[in-house]
Parts: sequence; C-alpha cells; structure tokens
Amino acid sequence: MGKQIRKKLSKRNKKKPSIFNAENIATDEKKQAKYNKLNTKIQDMLKGLGLDSEKMNFIDNPDQIKMSAVILKIVEPYIKMYWGDEIKVRGIISLSIMIWNMAYLPQEKQNKLQEQWIEDALPSDCDAQDVASMLSIFESLQKRQKDLFPDIRKFIMGHELRLDNENIHLNISSAPLCEKS
Repeated sequence: MGKQIRKKLSKRNKKKPSIFNAENIATDEKKQAKYNKLNTKIQDMLKGLGLDSEKMNFIDNPDQIKMSAVILKIVEPYIKMYWGDEIKVRGIISLSIMIWNMAYLPQEKQNKLQEQWIEDALPSDCDAQDVASMLSIFESLQKRQKDLFPDIRKFIMGHELRLDNENIHLNISSAPLCEKS
C-alpha cells in the first residue's frame, strides 16, 4: 500500500513542470528580446518626430498586464466575425488601439478624431448605413474597453502585428499614464 501512495505522489510531481526549466527561460529571453526591439523602434520613431524619448521610462520586462491580450480581448467578437479576412482583422486591431488611446483625450477631441477616421476609412460616396455601422463599431469597442478594463491606464506607443493561418501575433509597447487628478 505504501508503494502505491508513493507512485501516485511521484506521478503528480512529474506532471507539474518547473518554472525554471530551460524551455521557459528560453521563452522568457525571446519575449524580452521582442520588447527590447519594439521599444527601440518606438524610441527611434519618437526621435524622428523630434520628441525627447530619453526621459520616458520604457519597460522591457512587461508587468502582469499584457496589453496585447487586453486589445485582443476587446476585439474578440470582431476577430471571430472577420477571421479569414486579413485586411479586416488588421483594421479592427488598429482601430481598437486607436480607440484605446483616444479614451484618454477630452471628449471633443475624441469626437474629432472619430470623424476624421471615418472620413479617411470610408469612401466619399458611401451611404448612411456604412457610417452608422462604423459608429456602431466605435461605440462597441469603447464600451468593451470601459467594461472589461476600466482600471488600466496605459498609452499604447506602438505595435507589431503578424497573422498566420491560425494565430494572431501582437506585440505592444505601452507606457503608464499619470493618475487622474
């Protein structure tokens, strides 16, 4: 009887992987390299715009909140709806990132950006139903952001998106925003 208990305990211990195995360390190093690369691209972009990125604190090791997972959760219903149409999937992810950042602007600036985006995205000869559909998508994404992630205060600095037949690979560089006054 004692041997059976030891066998069961040893089976349980074998199933539980160690967080310090070589595979996990290699994966963490790859993730770290992705964030370093993306942060470097963002810093170069900011320098090209004449902005001082030296005072910005870029976080190489992401905290417990992965903004890529946040954005993918917000767009989840649309990803399911448009999966297979790469242009629409890319568009809805980019739109969601823009809407995420817009949430930290005053309402009148949000409205102007939204109008500008609709003018740029839709053809000039579109009908009212197209505009209404676009407004509905904006409102839906804004509502999902507020409902699902009301306490996250980060500005998305940049992103890399890669799609293949089965997966979405999204890397996001973000910076924490100051607390509301």
